[in-house]
Amino acid sequence: MERLTKSFSVFDCDAHINDPQPVWDYVPEGQKELVRQTYWRNDNEAWLNGDTPVMGGGNGHFAPSYNPICIAGPQMNKKIMRKLLSMAPLTEEQRAYVHHDGALDPKARIKEMDLMGIDQVLVIPTMVIMFLPFARNLEGVDVFCQAYNNFLKDWCAEVPKRLYGAALLPVQDPLRTAHEIKRASDLGHPVGLIRPIDAQAKYPNQVGSAMMAGGGEYDAVFRAFEDTGMVLGMHTFPAPSFPHPLGPDYLASPGELFTRAGTDSQTFSFVHEMQVWLTQVLLSGFLDRYPRLKMAVFESNAIWLPAMLDSCDRVFKLYARERGTSFSQRLPSEAFYEQCVISFESDETGVFRQWEQFENVGIWASDAYHHDGADSWSAMRNMTKVGVPQEVQEKLLGGNARRWYGIEPEMFVTEEPPPIERPDWFPQGAELEEWADMIAHPRENAEKLRELGVERVNPAAVTAGRGGGAEQRGASY
Repeated sequence: MERLTKSFSVFDCDAHINDPQPVWDYVPEGQKELVRQTYWRNDNEAWLNGDTPVMGGGNGHFAPSYNPICIAGPQMNKKIMRKLLSMAPLTEEQRAYVHHDGALDPKARIKEMDLMGIDQVLVIPTMVIMFLPFARNLEGVDVFCQAYNNFLKDWCAEVPKRLYGAALLPVQDPLRTAHEIKRASDLGHPVGLIRPIDAQAKYPNQVGSAMMAGGGEYDAVFRAFEDTGMVLGMHTFPAPSFPHPLGPDYLASPGELFTRAGTDSQTFSFVHEMQVWLTQVLLSGFLDRYPRLKMAVFESNAIWLPAMLDSCDRVFKLYARERGTSFSQRLPSEAFYEQCVISFESDETGVFRQWEQFENVGIWASDAYHHDGADSWSAMRNMTKVGVPQEVQEKLLGGNARRWYGIEPEMFVTEEPPPIERPDWFPQGAELEEWADMIAHPRENAEKLRELGVERVNPAAVTAGRGGGAEQRGASY
C-alpha cells in the first residue's frame, strides 16, 4: 500500500486518557477519604459512592485478555483486535505489548501520535465520564474534578502545543459547575464535559416554562460557558449497567430502554443519548437563549445528523403556531450550523459522501485508544476514495476543531510511517486476512469455527472499550 503524506496539521478532537491513577495524588491529603467514598479506582477495581463496585478501566479487570481501553493505537485495526480477543488467555508479555502506554503517559502519547498522523489532540477521560455523574456527595465530586483538572494541566504541559485537555465538571451542583468552568478555563482547558443524561433527576437542560422563564438550575452553567468562551462538550457513553442510585425503576439514559428490551444498549446508547439531547436543544430555543454558547457533540458518530436536522426543521415549521413566540426563531439546522460541531470517526463513509453537510461542522476523532479507534491516515484514504476535496479534508481533519477551540495549528507529522515490525505471535499477514474473512461469514464457516473453538461474539465484551461494564471472557468472533 502506498504510504501517504500530508501538508496540513491534523487535530484529533476526541481521543482518550485512561483515567491515570496519579490523579489521586492531586487530591489534598485531608480530602482523600472523601474522594475515596465518592469515586476511586486502582488497577483491579473501582468503587462508586464507597459501596458500588464498577469497572474502572484498569488492566486487572480484563485479564487474561487485553485492555480494550488501551488497545487501538498505531497500525491496529478491528481485524487484529478480534483475533487477539480469540487468542485469550494472552501471556503477560503479550498483554503488555498490545497495551499502548500513550493512554496514560504524555511522552508515550506523542510517539504514538506521530505514527498515527496526529499533530495535536484533545484528551478526554474514560470510565469516570460514565460513573461520576452518579456520585452522591457533591463536595466529593467537586474535589475530584478539581484534582483531575489540575492533573490534566500538568499532563498536557509535558508536551505543550500538542496536548490539550477537556475538563471534568461537578455537574450534580450547577453552582459548583459554573465555578469550575471558570477555574478550568483559567487553567487553559478549552472544553468542559457534560454527559447528556438524567443521572440525579437533574437533566442538564430543563425544557419548558422554567427554562424559558429563567434558564432553570443550569442557567449559571451555560452563562459561564458563554462568559469564558469554553466549549460545552457533550460526551455520551453506554447506559448504566450497575444499580441505579435512584432505584431500579429510574431511567437515566435512553440507552436503558434497549437493555430492558433485551438488546445491547452499548450499540445504541451513544447515538440515542445525543439525539434526545440535541432534539430538545434545537426545538426548545435553548441556543437562542445562549447565543454565544459553543457546543461540541462527541462520541455519537455523525451519519445521522443531516436526517435529524431535516426532521427537526420540518417539525419546527409544522407546529409553528403551537410553539409560541418565546421559542427559537431560527430553524434548528441554522442554530446547529451556527453554534455546534460534531465529531466523526475514520470509517464513517456516509459522512464523507455528504461532505457538503459537514464541511464546516465536522471534527475528526480518532477515539484512541478504545477498540474502535483509528489513525488519520485511514480517514484520509476513506475521504479520498469518495471524492472529498483536499481543502475540505483539511477542515474536517483539524481546521474546524482548532477554530472551535481557539488553538493555533502546529504540524509535526508529514509522512505515514512504514509497517511496524511485529513479533511472530502477533496477528498479521495472509493468516490474519484468511481468519478475518472466515469470521466475517460465520454461517458459511460454522463448522470450521466450531473446530477452532470460536464462539459467537459477545457484543458487551467487544464494546467494553467504549465504556461497557461487561468483562471479556473466552474466544469470540
